[in-house]
Amino acid sequence: MTVTPNPEMDFELYMDTAVLAGQIMLESNAETYRVEDTVTRILKKTGLQMTEALALTTGLVATLDSPNMHAITVVKRITERTTNLNRVSRVNAVSRNFVEDRLTIQEAYDALQNIDEIQYSRRQKSFALIGFIQLFIFLMGGTFYDFLAMIPVSAAVSFVWHIAVKWKIRPFIQNMVSSFVIAVLTAILSELLTFPIQPDTIIISAIMPLLPGTVLTNGIRDTFRGDYMSGAAKILEAFVIAVFIAIGIGAGLIVGGEVIR
Repeated sequence: MTVTPNPEMDFELYMDTAVLAGQIMLESNAETYRVEDTVTRILKKTGLQMTEALALTTGLVATLDSPNMHAITVVKRITERTTNLNRVSRVNAVSRNFVEDRLTIQEAYDALQNIDEIQYSRRQKSFALIGFIQLFIFLMGGTFYDFLAMIPVSAAVSFVWHIAVKWKIRPFIQNMVSSFVIAVLTAILSELLTFPIQPDTIIISAIMPLLPGTVLTNGIRDTFRGDYMSGAAKILEAFVIAVFIAIGIGAGLIVGGEVIR
């Protein structure tokens, strides 16, 4: 049966809303199948026959089409990605409310545009990062002395993160610099401090926020669901991040060893 498009319906607004939702989710490292499902659900509210969405790690393609109208196709390039599950959750909430007619399409679009309005400030994120690293030392079997020695290390990681966000440094470089600073400071502290510490435990605890656990998990999930291109891309990304962290740690231990000689 041929569906006649509603002339009063703003199809471009539906497309813009769906693509914006997908873009935010991809930039937040959401699974590609989840992105495709969200985009498709929004587009299906138009009632048109053809609503397609293809999400990749680095791009998004969405199409609206019907025999009685010209097709609308949008390609969106995804250049920046970071893990932000809060944004994914908020986009899901907006999409769910729109599909259940608790939001109009304009309200949904406005909500997505303002998705970062009530995000935490950089200062709050810095303190949270420091606290995460500090408390992780006890999970790794560290002592109170290790906790004290970790304070300048965690502060340095937070500082590198702040500079990387400000200067828009690529995550690979950010992780390598952070791990380098961690290794150098740990090597120096292990020689300067008068109380005993466990350098290995400090390094392992400090690099925990840098590890690509979410990326690797989503890559495996995408692969199991048949999204081989996205899954392979995310697994490769996780591997490259891990390599850069290893390079930073190795170089830091070498430099730190030379400094304390």
